[in-house]
Amino acid sequence: MRGKRVTDSEVTTAKVRSIKQWSPIWVVPLAAILVGCWMLYNHYQQQGALLTLVAADAEGIIANKTQIKSRSVDVGQVVSVELSGDLKQVIIKARMKPAISAMLNQDSQFWVVKPQIGRAGVTGLDTLLSGAYIELQPGESEVEQRHYQLLPSQPAAPADAPGIRVMLSASDTSGLAVGDPVLYRGYEVGTVEHSEFNLGQKRTEYQIFIREPYDSLVSENVRFWLSSGFSFDLNAEGLQVDIASATTLLSGGVSFDLMQGWPSGKAVDNGSEFQLFPNRQRVQEGMYNDYVEYLLFFDESVRGLKSGAPVEYRGIRVGTVASVPFFFSIEKPFEVSLQQGIPVLIRVETGRLYENLSKKQLKEELNKAVAKGMHATLKPGNLLTGALFIELALNNDPVFVESQVSLLAEQRLLSDSAGYPMLPSARSGFSNIEQKVLMALDKINNLPIEQLLLQGDKTLQSTDALMQSASILVKQVDALLTSPQLQQLPQDLQQSMQQLQAMLAGISPGSPAYDRLDSNLQTLDQVLRDVQPVLQLLNQQSNALFFNAETAADPEPKRAKP
Repeated sequence: MRGKRVTDSEVTTAKVRSIKQWSPIWVVPLAAILVGCWMLYNHYQQQGALLTLVAADAEGIIANKTQIKSRSVDVGQVVSVELSGDLKQVIIKARMKPAISAMLNQDSQFWVVKPQIGRAGVTGLDTLLSGAYIELQPGESEVEQRHYQLLPSQPAAPADAPGIRVMLSASDTSGLAVGDPVLYRGYEVGTVEHSEFNLGQKRTEYQIFIREPYDSLVSENVRFWLSSGFSFDLNAEGLQVDIASATTLLSGGVSFDLMQGWPSGKAVDNGSEFQLFPNRQRVQEGMYNDYVEYLLFFDESVRGLKSGAPVEYRGIRVGTVASVPFFFSIEKPFEVSLQQGIPVLIRVETGRLYENLSKKQLKEELNKAVAKGMHATLKPGNLLTGALFIELALNNDPVFVESQVSLLAEQRLLSDSAGYPMLPSARSGFSNIEQKVLMALDKINNLPIEQLLLQGDKTLQSTDALMQSASILVKQVDALLTSPQLQQLPQDLQQSMQQLQAMLAGISPGSPAYDRLDSNLQTLDQVLRDVQPVLQLLNQQSNALFFNAETAADPEPKRAKP
């Protein structure tokens, strides 16, 4: 069945009319768009800042799992871990919580916390089960920052910690590492924070931190040196033993202090530079930077004399041995050693004598002393090690013989050509003793030994004859002693002694002869008493035997004159 065909005359045209009235149906999509925008805005507001951390590797760091903490509180999370464009570094993206935006500034520091064993002990044991995490240490700067370098380990001190940071520079600092303690008279006051080798200067540079209030101890005159825990030095001055604290006994560290007698000086600023000495002894040697150098020539062995040995004058150290031997600027050193002696360079230091002494004044005084006979000799400093030191002696007597005058002139010319003044030297006491022994041996060698031996032979022959005569004499004496006449002699002597004893018994007290002799002596005594007045009279008047003696009147005392 076919439909009816519509003709063109039957087609009518539709009329289009625009609707000017707003339709309520558009409220729904507009509301959906607004809700979506608000949710998106709220989502980003709740997410916080996005940080970029750059690290050498990503050991222990996992995207969407590794947390970022500050004082054991979660403040963010790692969202991605990727390699950098040059494939040399790791780029770590981390989303932080909104509340910690103030902690993200220029002084903030990030590092990975994981189990480690170091000089400070065992750290990060709590991450064995929970896994590694990133620690945030906020700073106090007001400049915001979103890009950081991830530190491999915890810094020694916070960037905002109160204290002072100074730089140390040394040519040889083996054994010193980051984390080692900084000591003041054995007490720990800081830590070594950073170390770096300066390739241009070929020196190691260290940054140390000294916490408050000990930062006030750091002044312009303090000196820093390595503390190895235990050290000893056996030199010409003896055995020196230095035992530090138990902290540095295993790990070492850095010590600082003022040298004895030095003023403290002015306070220093952050970043000030100091020299790091190998030990305290080098600090004391480095205090004397002004000196006058002299060249010596020794015609004896210098074994035991080393660089750094003391130069003394009457037991007081006035300088230091600089080089043994010294062949710089000297041509034909072997020939010089054979003819002029071993050259040794010494330094006489102004600071060891007295303050405010200039090098010019020191040189003038030394020249006057040399003119008066000052010379240098080698002295033993330690008999166990054989270490030597140089002693300056002042002697008004002539030290050198005439044969050495030409040698001294050659030494002076050689010293002038090397650019140093020459100081005369003499043999030490041990060398003089050796020389005297050799001279004594030469005298013994020059003795007429053969003549002495011939005379000794003759003397022995004469002694042999004398001994034979003495043997004959002994035989004769023996025969005399064994003769009957000599045997009878003791009996005769005994009889004579008995007779002598009997005679002495006849005149002993109690015998008649002794009593008669005693009576006669008493009578003689009485006679002498009776004759005594007559003798006195004759002494006064010698003619009293022929004329009558006049009786003298008794003396009368006289009255004293008024």
